[in-house]
Amino acid sequence: MFWGRFPDRVVVQWNDSGPSRWADKFPGLLVCPVLSVALAVVFGWIPRLDPKLRRHPEWSERTVGVIRLVATALVSAGSIVITAEALGHHFNIPALSINAVLLTFLVLGNYLGTFRPSYFIGIRTPWTLANDDVWRATHRNAGRIMVAGALAFLGLQFFLKGESLMKAFLAFVAVSAAWSCLYSYLLSRSMKSSGHAPS
Repeated sequence: MFWGRFPDRVVVQWNDSGPSRWADKFPGLLVCPVLSVALAVVFGWIPRLDPKLRRHPEWSERTVGVIRLVATALVSAGSIVITAEALGHHFNIPALSINAVLLTFLVLGNYLGTFRPSYFIGIRTPWTLANDDVWRATHRNAGRIMVAGALAFLGLQFFLKGESLMKAFLAFVAVSAAWSCLYSYLLSRSMKSSGHAPS
């Protein structure tokens, strides 16, 4: 509907100072919609490719459906922002971006503990894939960390700005990922020594 109103080049990337990268409108405006459709297709195929999900098709909607919805919604939001910016509606893109990511963490963190074992989605360590109890406990632990971290950074953004906020968030993601791997190992070892499932 608005193709003729778009400029020949559109902004596709921003930093703290404003627009930092432009592209011709043909790829610039279409890359996010195409990526959104591609993600939906890929996530639709995962239950057919994953042996664990094939054996338990009732797990697919909880494990794959939530991820597919969140991922396509996030990419679609990016497409809307790029489109609106090209039509002359300007926003604080860095603030919108970090808040969109934090909200994504909140949603995924709330659902992570309910994810079923899968070879494609989740915290896939040798210990979580070998033991369903370790999988569940590890994902519950990681989900709590994601929710707590997202809430903390939603508040911290009023005190930390720009690059400092991004560095702190990336450090949180790296430490959380490392802890989840370590947690699954320690839990697996503890279960083997005690013979009890985690609570």
